[in-house]
Amino acid sequence: MSDEKLVRSPLLSGIFYPSDPDMLMSEMDNLSMYAKPMPCPAFAIIAPHGSFLYSGKVSMESWGAILGADPSIIAIMGPSHLPYEEGVFLPESTKFDIPGTSLNIDSNLRDYLLTKVTMLKKNDLPHLEEHSIELQLPFASRFFPGVPILPCIISGKNSSTIETATRLFEEIINYIGNQVIFVLSSNLAVSDSPEKCDSLSKEFVDSLSRPIAEFQVEAESCCNSFCGEAVIRAFRVAFPKARAELLDYDNSSKHREYCDELVVGYGAIDFKR
Repeated sequence: MSDEKLVRSPLLSGIFYPSDPDMLMSEMDNLSMYAKPMPCPAFAIIAPHGSFLYSGKVSMESWGAILGADPSIIAIMGPSHLPYEEGVFLPESTKFDIPGTSLNIDSNLRDYLLTKVTMLKKNDLPHLEEHSIELQLPFASRFFPGVPILPCIISGKNSSTIETATRLFEEIINYIGNQVIFVLSSNLAVSDSPEKCDSLSKEFVDSLSRPIAEFQVEAESCCNSFCGEAVIRAFRVAFPKARAELLDYDNSSKHREYCDELVVGYGAIDFKR
């Protein structure tokens, strides 16, 4: 089948966010009050991928940090929550659907990267049942309509995978310069109590401001439970001078009656050059 006919359909619409286009638009309208533009837009953000009920506000604050930017491409990097093989995966699809619209993949950039980073893989399977990128798409569509995306799944976190992801970040800059926004899709700590979740998440956020060697050591100890660990570590290696700022934080226990379920941390974090 030609790539031109491949479209990724939504996985969690109607579960994590509305499946009706009008209801999704209304939900985005309600959340948009939390998008606070900055005098100098960030070039990268960490945004969570929980349900809109749990993390929609924090996600909107993340995306607010890049309002005013004029990117030619939005590169959305997400982890795999399923046990696929180790590796870094670009999609075969040329469009990713969400209710009411489609977002186009930059196929030229994708194909360029596949020639430059030999360990990259072109495979839709890791994308089809993974939600980490999908939860960013309503925000990309709202704030940057018509801007193509580059979705990338980073599966696993061995040294080869992180090295490949680091090369990917570097080659995107080589191809398009500073006309790219990086969206790192990741929740923060997962723990059995709100207090421990908040503590581990704070440790990680603090580590983002450390020199890269110190970050590597501290991240190893505090972010093993983070779904997006490899995504963020590769980004920090590729951009060691990037300055991080925590814009907002929340955890899942505040949005339901806490019982024995695991607690997930959500952070809105931006990066400036």
